[in-house]
Formats: sequence, C-alpha cells, structure tokens
Amino acid sequence: MSLFQVEIYKLFSTYRTYISLGISVFLMLIIDLGLYNDGKDLFNFLLQSIEENFYIEGHIVNGYLISYLALNTLWVHLPVLVVIVTAYIFSGEFEMGTIRTLLTQPIKRKKLLAAKISAMLLFVFLFMILSGFMALIPSVLFFGSGDVIIFIDGIQFIQESTYLLRYIKALFFATLAMFAFTCMAMYFAIYFRNTLTAILLALGLLIVSTLLQTFVFGFFSHWQPFLFTHHMAKWQLFFVDDVPKQSILQSILFLCVMALFFIVLSFRKFEKMQITE
Repeated sequence: MSLFQVEIYKLFSTYRTYISLGISVFLMLIIDLGLYNDGKDLFNFLLQSIEENFYIEGHIVNGYLISYLALNTLWVHLPVLVVIVTAYIFSGEFEMGTIRTLLTQPIKRKKLLAAKISAMLLFVFLFMILSGFMALIPSVLFFGSGDVIIFIDGIQFIQESTYLLRYIKALFFATLAMFAFTCMAMYFAIYFRNTLTAILLALGLLIVSTLLQTFVFGFFSHWQPFLFTHHMAKWQLFFVDDVPKQSILQSILFLCVMALFFIVLSFRKFEKMQITE
C-alpha cells in the first residue's frame, strides 16, 4: 500500500470521520424539516415590506432557496465538524506515540506529510460535496425548484435556470475556503502535537476573525481584507445578480496563499522535528 492509501485507511477507520459526516447530514435534514413546517410563514413575514412594490407568485419557499439557506445557516458549524477530523490526522500520531515509529522508518518526511495533506484534502472535498448534495437534493425533492429570492446587498432575484450553476460554483469556492482553514489547523496540530489545542486555536481564530468582520465601520473596517473569514464568506457573492468576479478572484488568491503559507510552515516544522520531542 502507498502512504496515501495508508492515510486514507486510517482516516476512514476512526469514528470521528463518520460522526462528522453523519452530523452534517443530520443538520441538513433538520433544516429541511424545519422549513417544511414554518418556511412559508417565515418568508411571508420577511416579504411584507416589499409586497406593496412587487408582485410575487409561485412557490417562494422552494428547494433551491432552502439549499442556499442550509449552507448559509451552517457555514459557522461546518468548519467545526471538518477541523475535528483533519486536526487529528496530524496530531493523532503524536498523541498515540506512533509518530516515533513512523519517523524511524525509511520514509521521507516530505512524502509522509504530503500523504497526510492529500488525505486531508480528500476528506474536505468529500465532506463539502456531501454537505452540498444533502442541502440540495432532499430540498428539491421535498419542495421542488423555482426562482429564488435572496437577501444580499438588498434583494436578489435569482432565476431558476441560473441557480444550479451558481450553486456549484459557490460550493467549489466554499471547498477551497475550507481547505485553507484546515491548513491552518494542520499547522497548529503539528506545532502543538495536540488535537484539542489545534481545534481550540483554529476555532478561536475563526470566532475572532468573524467578530472583527462584523465591525464594518471605524477602525476595524480597514482590517477586513486581511481577515480570512472575510474571504471565506465570498461564496455568497455567487448569488448576487451581477457576480463581482474581481472580488471573488482576489479572495481565491488570498485563500490559496493562506493555504500555501501554512503548508510551507508545516513542512518546515515537520522536517526539523526531533524524534525525541
């Protein structure tokens, strides 16, 4: 077996992986059920202020709208589920003591770490695709499809014919954002050699960055371009009528640089690590 295959086997041999995936699916179904019962009343309340100026017909609450709301609602929760698994890929070896055995084998450290990063990337990709799939397919089956009304920078009316492509693009962008975030958690896991510490640091920075992002006025407003959550949230811009391509490309560049930065730091730390540490 190759190093990558070994890492994949270890990844899917732990209960953390399946619990994380299962919780993601469960949360998506809860949102579907909740909006199935109360979604129409909720949106009638939200649309009261514009009903005098717009004539709205058809199914306001449809599967496309619910798939967007599901991802938007769980955007803070999904990083928690991802980082619990990905941090353990690296720090788990230190906690179990198996890292010393691995480093004494005729295996290049770069290849070992590259295999772990590849396994992490695969998990993030599968997790996000599964989450996106479960947000979309059950919603469409239960509620059908239709035009979508989204509240971003005012009111956005998204035609049914364009929604699916927007959704796919947003999902791939969100996957890149999640990968950049997990690269940061990976570095913390290697540096501190402890899963809980890596998770707390990564989520702590996520919370602080999100909090600073809410201060859009005054001194903190100048910090936004340097906050990774500011760029992670750009997936929502795919649902704006006139998609700001330049802004999205800038965020893609930022997230790629962020991921590369922590990957380089992780390789340097792992290469210099002593077996007796």
